[in-house]
Amino acid sequence: MSDGSIGSRTRRGFIASTGVAAAGLLSGCAGSSGGSGSETVTFGTLTIPAVAEVLIAKDQGYFEERDITLEVERIQSAPQATPRLASGDLDTATGSIGASLFNSAAQDVDINVVADQTQYWTGQPSSNKVLIRPEKYEEGMSLSDVSGDFTIALHGQGNVDSVIWARLLQRNGMTWDDVQTKEILYTNMTGAMASGEIDAAAIPDPLGLGMVGETGAKRLLYASEVAPRMQIGVYLFGGPFANDRPEVARKWLEAYLLGVRDYYDMGGFPSDEVASIVAEEFDLPKGSIKSSVPSLPHKNGQVNTDSVATQQTYHSCHGTVEETVPVEDVVDLSHLEDALEEVGRVEDPQPSVETINEWGETAPAPYSELERTNPPADFPADSICQ
Repeated sequence: MSDGSIGSRTRRGFIASTGVAAAGLLSGCAGSSGGSGSETVTFGTLTIPAVAEVLIAKDQGYFEERDITLEVERIQSAPQATPRLASGDLDTATGSIGASLFNSAAQDVDINVVADQTQYWTGQPSSNKVLIRPEKYEEGMSLSDVSGDFTIALHGQGNVDSVIWARLLQRNGMTWDDVQTKEILYTNMTGAMASGEIDAAAIPDPLGLGMVGETGAKRLLYASEVAPRMQIGVYLFGGPFANDRPEVARKWLEAYLLGVRDYYDMGGFPSDEVASIVAEEFDLPKGSIKSSVPSLPHKNGQVNTDSVATQQTYHSCHGTVEETVPVEDVVDLSHLEDALEEVGRVEDPQPSVETINEWGETAPAPYSELERTNPPADFPADSICQ
């Protein structure tokens, strides 16, 4: 990296549519002291390796150097965290782009996307794979080969995985009427497939690896094949945190950016150091972290706002978003820009997809290369919006 301000590396150590009403029921606790001169910042996250850069920043002491005590809290989904972010009970969180994010913005819920967590790059194998129950799978099949008795698991009708499925359906000349759907949390999808309750899921590693191991599920394709350049996950700030403690918010993003740079320097998920940090924080098997397809966060934290706008268009036409909003009402990168002024910018911030192949050489097993990139044309089509 060209930036010389990364610092010492020696230390170890969408949101519900009822968000406005719920936010008013919760009292804030942000701003409490984590020690003499220290600010406590609460960070809500699913147990996913894709937040490795934040965990690395915590481990390397980048938050501590900025007088931040980071408290990591487990959440089931970003929509569940929204009222807590808006009330100040939770400061930051990670989550996927979804209908509830746009619905919250339309209702003036005080949260914003502030930085990239996961986005796809054209030609990149993704940690999110479309997996098919072995009894329904045939070698060389496409989605259009399935029968009418075919049930897809959705983390939520307005979640990012519903956009992936919509793109896949449209590419195969299908509509939602050609399949059945069942809403199930990612963490419960493996059990549902094992029992025959569902036939397919678009699920990220390491949960996807677990599904393959426990059910024998077969990979139909990588989600990135039908959704190149899609913004999947983001970091969110609650308004009370961003507005009332702007300096702390900026410093949080400084630490995050340094964590991103260390993530690349260390070698991504196959790195024993990275895998150990994630596994220890989340009590996950280190081997499953090392075997997961690595994410490639933008090295300057930038968000793909075009993808955010396209996802809102889909959710609007599909009826999960009632009122569309300008993207700038959802994404606010002002704190990120301030943080970049402090830590410097990476001159070539777009990661190379070849990085995954390089990292794969030290992974427990090589990553299968993306066979093709074949997104549906003119997404979303009217047929998929019905």
